[in-house]
Amino acid sequence: MSEPTRSLPGKGLVWRLIMAVSHVLYTVVWPTRVKGREHVPREGAALIAANHQSVLDIPLIAKAAHHRHVVFVARATLTQSKVLAFVLQECRAILIDRDKGDRAALRAMVEVLEAGGIIVIFPEGTRTEDGSLGHPKKGALLAARQAKVPIIPCALDGSYKAWPRKRRFPRPGRIQITFGEPVPPNSEALTATWTQIRAILEPAPADPESPTEQVATD
Repeated sequence: MSEPTRSLPGKGLVWRLIMAVSHVLYTVVWPTRVKGREHVPREGAALIAANHQSVLDIPLIAKAAHHRHVVFVARATLTQSKVLAFVLQECRAILIDRDKGDRAALRAMVEVLEAGGIIVIFPEGTRTEDGSLGHPKKGALLAARQAKVPIIPCALDGSYKAWPRKRRFPRPGRIQITFGEPVPPNSEALTATWTQIRAILEPAPADPESPTEQVATD
């Protein structure tokens, strides 16, 4: 007899409370623009891979993909805080030990994906130090490849300025989150995903040699 499929987490009380608070904060304090939400499937599994600018990123992505309950992968050391430990447990986050190959965490991620859920990871492994886009970890998309589900690139811009890693308190600011085109889970997935994110965050400058349209005036 095969093992039962892992049940998908629902939007519990703590999740709904966080989303209610986030709605106010991301409307008043950090006005947020979301682009490409249609790339996050309403049904079926996917892995969202995002750059990591700030502690604001987790509720930001959750709110942007509000039509789905997304499961976050977080570092296990966050549970040193009793408050965060409670929130992570209630929101059914998957905790990972970054100092070793955490097979249990990988297995949990694959189970959620195989059950039709959505996982969110930050391939850089930690928040940016200076706002620049870092290098993704080599095995970041392994769960998507094992479960054979698409990867959704997610570019966050503005959350670093609002609350950078070394700043004690946040400040108001505008934020944009962009979901890119789905990437198939093949051997080139990590490069393709990071290329999309980089293109969104660091658009190529206009070519000064290219012709410009002239506007006729009377």
